[in-house]
Amino acid sequence: MKFPKIILVTVALGLLSACTFQNTKYAAEVSAEQSAGWHLHDVQVSVPTALTTSDVNLFQPNVDVVWHGDPAGDRKQQVAVILEDAIESAAENMSGPRGVVVQATLIRFHSLTPKARAVTGGVHKIAFSIQVVDDETGAVLAGPTVIEADVEAFGGWQAVEADARGDTPKLRISNRITEVVRSWLGLAGSDAVVQSRVLALGH
Repeated sequence: MKFPKIILVTVALGLLSACTFQNTKYAAEVSAEQSAGWHLHDVQVSVPTALTTSDVNLFQPNVDVVWHGDPAGDRKQQVAVILEDAIESAAENMSGPRGVVVQATLIRFHSLTPKARAVTGGVHKIAFSIQVVDDETGAVLAGPTVIEADVEAFGGWQAVEADARGDTPKLRISNRITEVVRSWLGLAGSDAVVQSRVLALGH
């Protein structure tokens, strides 16, 4: 059976419109020798007031912060806590003599809406700038650089099954941020995350 070209083109365009990229990116990573001399004193996360957010339940809201993994509330504050906790987990085992502060500024925290998660799945897209400064002098020791720590977002029955086993969007996002930041800090060794750009279905 032959399909008209117009139908094939329409189907192809429809598939492309439901595609996105899962990015893992960081530049100028810290050497293991350098981070071995640090211990974590504090993590400071800022969320610029200019970032937009909305609880509208569309497939892909055109805002900077999309988060439905906590009860209704201050979404910027909620994602700041996720980012802070994940960075702390990444750096907490540093035990060198020099105290440092890891500072991060959110650029994008675009998780899936309930509508997208129920139907298509896709990618939780997370981006932030990061730098390490001396605890006492404030001197910049590493960065600033932009980290992208996207992670696959389940959809449909995969999402239901993931929730049932405790693999929630918050856990997946937190773990991904932690492993990418650990890699940037030179702490991951052979488990360092490979930088990549992967085409994925969904939003």
